[in-house]
Amino acid sequence: MGLALIKFFTEISEQFVDPLRPERPPLSGNQGLLALNRAERIDEYRSSVKQSVPNALARQQYTYMPTVHTVPIPIPPADPTQPWPNGQVIWMNSSADGGLPHTRAPFYICLPESINIKMLASTLLHERIHVSQRLHPNAWIDLIESAWSMTQYVEPSFPQELESRLRINPDLLGAPHFIWKNEWMPLGIFKSINKPVLSEIDIVWWNPTTRTIHRQSPPGWDAYFGKNPAGEHPYEIAAYLIASSVESSNIPAYQALKSRLGSLPRNEI
Repeated sequence: MGLALIKFFTEISEQFVDPLRPERPPLSGNQGLLALNRAERIDEYRSSVKQSVPNALARQQYTYMPTVHTVPIPIPPADPTQPWPNGQVIWMNSSADGGLPHTRAPFYICLPESINIKMLASTLLHERIHVSQRLHPNAWIDLIESAWSMTQYVEPSFPQELESRLRINPDLLGAPHFIWKNEWMPLGIFKSINKPVLSEIDIVWWNPTTRTIHRQSPPGWDAYFGKNPAGEHPYEIAAYLIASSVESSNIPAYQALKSRLGSLPRNEI
């Protein structure tokens, strides 16, 4: 191969491959199952679901398994100019967690085989942000606290009525709770406790000082964060705002976050 051709391929590869964020081929079948077993040993997601009556009930009709075949959808690599890791996709059957994309420890991205390919890019970005949150928790805690007037709430104590209705979100396992302006903690609870549906939750705000639950957003919340459908936790809010940056461009919380993204680590662990 001539030197000119070698130089050409080297330049092309350097445009698309970031050695700090390795690309990993999607998994399915036995490899996918081994990866999910590894994730379970770390995050205990499925075990946590089984121990919660409403969470188990909301998922009882779903089968949580990887696909048995390779899904012929190419996975685009992460943008090398941004601090998002590639992670590793596991193709799941369409029933797993009701078809909701999610992440598992340490860097797995679980996508349903029936995913709308038009939504693939934005979904991958959203989930890659969650992978970054998993890999770099201290950096994300600092980011949320400095950008949004939130502080880490180390020992939350919820009333039984509230705790029994909390939906377990695999993207948030191990993540700390945050309190906004020393008063308000957003949480996602099932709309129904008797017939919980995985995709049907209400965002409420727990005030640990007065020990009261508020279904209306706190004063100033909507003006700052926007009417965010993923508002159950600042990590979800961040992923939503970044993945929909065009729609989020005028939201103050996004502007405050965007100006600090350069502080995030770019390497995968």
